Amino acid sequence: MLIIDESVAAKIHIKHSPLTAEAVREAVVYGRVMRAGWQDSDKHGLRLVIQSTTFDGLEFIAYLMPANEGDPAEGTFVLKTAFPKPVT
Repeated sequence: MLIIDESVAAKIHIKHSPLTAEAVREAVVYGRVMRAGWQDSDKHGLRLVIQSTTFDGLEFIAYLMPANEGDPAEGTFVLKTAFPKPVT
């Protein structure tokens, strides 16, 4: 399950169009994740960093926080941000 706050969805829509929070949800929930790994940041705490692709083919990076900090593997996450993957 992926929880997306309205303010995060608005930020993604405004700053990272054509990426949308719903496209991120679809990619994450329906298994389009290409890479995922845990990152323990002093500033942000434990978070899951994923690289995925929307069903329209837009590659993106997203940062997810475990909804249950006591059990990060439980499976419910909160979307903190997402942005199109930089082109190199």
